[in-house]
Amino acid sequence: MRLYLYIFLLIVSFGLVNAQQLIKVGDKAPTFLVNLQQNSIQSFSMPYLNRIVLLHFWSSTVSKSKQNNKFLNRLTGRYKNAMYRSAEGFEAVAIAVQSDKKAWTESITADSLTHFTNGIALRGYNDEVCKKFGVTQLPADILIDENGIVIAINPRMRDLENILDEKKNFIPIKKDVIGILAQSSNKNEVSAFTKMYLFDAYGDSIATARTNEKGFFSFSDIKLNQDFLLKVDNGIDIITSDPLALFTSKGEHLLDGKNMSGGFIFKIPSNLSYKLTEDNEDKTLTGNIEQVNVSKMLVFKPNGFDLLPKDETELLAIVQILSKNKALKVDVYAHTDAKSDPKAALELTGKQAQSVYNFLIKKGVEANRIKMLPKGNAQPRKTCTAKTDCDEADHKTNRRIEFIVYKN
Repeated sequence: MRLYLYIFLLIVSFGLVNAQQLIKVGDKAPTFLVNLQQNSIQSFSMPYLNRIVLLHFWSSTVSKSKQNNKFLNRLTGRYKNAMYRSAEGFEAVAIAVQSDKKAWTESITADSLTHFTNGIALRGYNDEVCKKFGVTQLPADILIDENGIVIAINPRMRDLENILDEKKNFIPIKKDVIGILAQSSNKNEVSAFTKMYLFDAYGDSIATARTNEKGFFSFSDIKLNQDFLLKVDNGIDIITSDPLALFTSKGEHLLDGKNMSGGFIFKIPSNLSYKLTEDNEDKTLTGNIEQVNVSKMLVFKPNGFDLLPKDETELLAIVQILSKNKALKVDVYAHTDAKSDPKAALELTGKQAQSVYNFLIKKGVEANRIKMLPKGNAQPRKTCTAKTDCDEADHKTNRRIEFIVYKN
């Protein structure tokens, strides 16, 4: 009996030791060695070169991890050399947990995993790097910040992207994605009362909508500068030999849909996403990481246009971006609410844009890199048909300064 009890206590004790070794959010990430693709061994000590690091454990034999590779490789390409508040960049260290090096290298080439630092854990789960991070199944992802602290474990792709956006210290612009769905290339043959689903490029659902009797649809408050998938149910009312077509709210043909099981799909690249907004005459974004859309909710002094100290603090993130890369320029869009008439609103946003311009100049940004674009209340995020049509929260949403930072 004592022998059984002793063995039981050993098993429980061993289990507790293993449990204590599992990595947790808030832990300091340990140093580790990994065999790289170039037949070398590298030591990674956290924090690593003041960069945000994602450890991505996968295998060429696990289909789900290979699928995640495609999305993560794309995300890494967009965020690797982005301009962060306190980090020098983003690094994805992809560690294949397998003994077959040939299959590993073939998978890297076949899937074009060019944005990763590629390593391999040849002893599988018994490899030291897997033990240190408690990896027992694949895929597994551990996000480590620029201070070497674990900040997320197995985040979804969209959550990972949101974390990286927050690390860049600015709020991506969100707007209503709107347009018209037609049953053919003739925009007058609308598809009415049709259910639509908006997905991001990683396959995560963002929003749903239904067209009205005129084929018009609207998805509210969507983060732009990303690729979208728009899926349409193939209901009994959609009977067409032509592909469904997508039009902007102004009637411009944008894309034809492709047949899929149970419906139709539109692949909307980031450089077209701006066309599906109310103010779609503005220039489109390329989706390149050096072209960034930023929104700031500045408060201003009681006169409505002079900057408060807290406003200047908010703008330091823009100054930092422009200071790090002298090739970048910035467009300053000033918007206000619907409380005043269009003429007064335009005059006010002109003064607001001028205040932002003066601050950027004071901080060393050259005048030829700044363009002021006051918009008055012509492009609200929340449409108000009358002064009393919106509550104060809606008016606050409409009062914002938007920045487009780009290379000339």
